[in-house]
Amino acid sequence: MAYKAWQNRPKISMGSRITSSLLALGAATGVFLGTRALVKNFKQGIREQQALSEGNPAAFATQLKMAFENDNYFGWGTDEEMVFTVLESIPNGFMNKVQRAYRDLYGRNLSADLQDELSSEEFVTALQIINSKT
Repeated sequence: MAYKAWQNRPKISMGSRITSSLLALGAATGVFLGTRALVKNFKQGIREQQALSEGNPAAFATQLKMAFENDNYFGWGTDEEMVFTVLESIPNGFMNKVQRAYRDLYGRNLSADLQDELSSEEFVTALQIINSKT
């Protein structure tokens, strides 16, 4: 009985144009996402190599990330003193490049990470330093 009901069910058929359009859309989406991932990995690789050069924006971004992650013997927490030291050492006019390098390296916003890692008073101080550098 159930088998006969299954055989007699109304058939839904899509036209070949709709099927082709959906397949093309899926393929285009896959190509777009694949290309985007390749570009992101390429940029991250370049930034990682640049981080080895002292005075490069990527080097400052890496120092900030390290300060967020290692402040004490156990290796957890934020080294606030190091964060301010790095922020102060960034040359004037370089801050936007450092923020871009941080985003390329870690996929996160530097200001958002500063806000997460610092107390509200420390964050205000960090923003004052950043605003004086842009």
